[in-house]
Amino acid sequence: MLKTIRFSLIIAIILSGSLFYSCHRADDGNKAKYVFYFIGDGMGLQQINTTQAYLAAISDTYGNKDLSFTSFPVTGFATTYAANRYITGSAAAGTALATGSKTSINTLGLNAERTDTLFSIAYHAHKAGFKVGIATSVSIDHATPAAFYAHQPDRNMYHEVAHDMVKSGFRFFAGGGFLDPEGEKSKNPLGNVFEKGLAENFYFTQTFPIPDSILNAYSSIVYSVPEPDASSTLKCRIDADSADVTLADITSLAIDVLMNPKGFFLMVEGGKIDWACHNNDAATTVGEVISLSDAIAIAVDFYNKHPNETLIVVTADHETGGMTIGNGSMKYETNFTILANQKQSIDGFNKKVLEFKTKHKSNPTFNSYLQFVSDELNIDPKAYNEMQLSYLQKAHLASLKQNNPRDKEANRKEYGSFDPMATAAIRVLNQRAGLGWTTMSHTGAQVPVYAIGVGQEMFSGNIDNTDIPKGISRAMGVDLP
Repeated sequence: MLKTIRFSLIIAIILSGSLFYSCHRADDGNKAKYVFYFIGDGMGLQQINTTQAYLAAISDTYGNKDLSFTSFPVTGFATTYAANRYITGSAAAGTALATGSKTSINTLGLNAERTDTLFSIAYHAHKAGFKVGIATSVSIDHATPAAFYAHQPDRNMYHEVAHDMVKSGFRFFAGGGFLDPEGEKSKNPLGNVFEKGLAENFYFTQTFPIPDSILNAYSSIVYSVPEPDASSTLKCRIDADSADVTLADITSLAIDVLMNPKGFFLMVEGGKIDWACHNNDAATTVGEVISLSDAIAIAVDFYNKHPNETLIVVTADHETGGMTIGNGSMKYETNFTILANQKQSIDGFNKKVLEFKTKHKSNPTFNSYLQFVSDELNIDPKAYNEMQLSYLQKAHLASLKQNNPRDKEANRKEYGSFDPMATAAIRVLNQRAGLGWTTMSHTGAQVPVYAIGVGQEMFSGNIDNTDIPKGISRAMGVDLP
């Protein structure tokens, strides 16, 4: 009798779960007509958690404040390893997220041996009649967006990647621009990509909204922001002003361009989360996660109008930086609000440090450096603990000792591409917030997956990154070999 009751309870639980997801199950013949695929480059769980904690803290509360996607009904975790290395790179991870197949480091849209072509969910959606859009906060020819349309043995072949964009025939592309449109860095230039695009009925623009006359006349639209940041990217949220184009703006534009009765597939990458994490810059990281969340909010608004036809999936290609909440300097203490003291990314702060050194004839005293950092980051000079002061002193000496290649290389390994005094100041600010980093590179940590809409049940639990595009293709009713 007891076994019968237990069995009945198990059946009831299973059935209740089935009923919970029934309105969104793709297998019931209800296919995803509108698909949003958001990828936070370098966005691990700690990047998300830190952003939530920061937003709660500046609202004078403890705990986490929800982002636009953190309350999605389905969550999971995905492994990210590449075909030939456990800690992946963006090209290999992007290819896995795009095609459902593992590949080797730096490879785009080809198998691990680079002998066979891998086609993405975007390619198959395009073939099936969906309009396809690819958008990013970095350059359009960067690794993650390129993984959805390009087939190159090396991600750094930006010129060739841009020409693959033209070959794809996708409806919409957007981002900061291109890194090598004329082939100046290519061994075998293929010609100006803008001229090639125009010949294939592409329209390149830096303004929006885009008139219907243009949308009707051209098969493909390529939008680049009018005032890109360095390396053809959108400006980081922490550096931008109200006039700068955001990832949310681009997402809205993409919907306007792609909306049609047959449906669409849109991939949107928050690419500068990764850049900020490579720099161990927590304040900038938080801003970039917020920017991605704002873009996802646009998709959520769309979902609320089309709940039975829409799927939204949010994930990351890998985690960057080994970010942690908690460090040896602060032990159990956190002070997330101190991140608001940083008013610009480390790129901009580094310029201020160089100006400071020039003002002091490249030989500032430690006390003047400490006062400079304290003024810039609004920290009482007496508030630093012994460990933090020691680290700043070490960086001060390293900054002054860069007269030979050996010193410069040692500093690069320890402090990255910025002046040691800039890197150290930002790291100490992070420490005082209660945050830590283990590396300036990627990690092999699993990344979170969030889903809502048609087929959402396919993204729960522990999965591999290759399972995500397979789940999307199943939800859309599109074949992905």
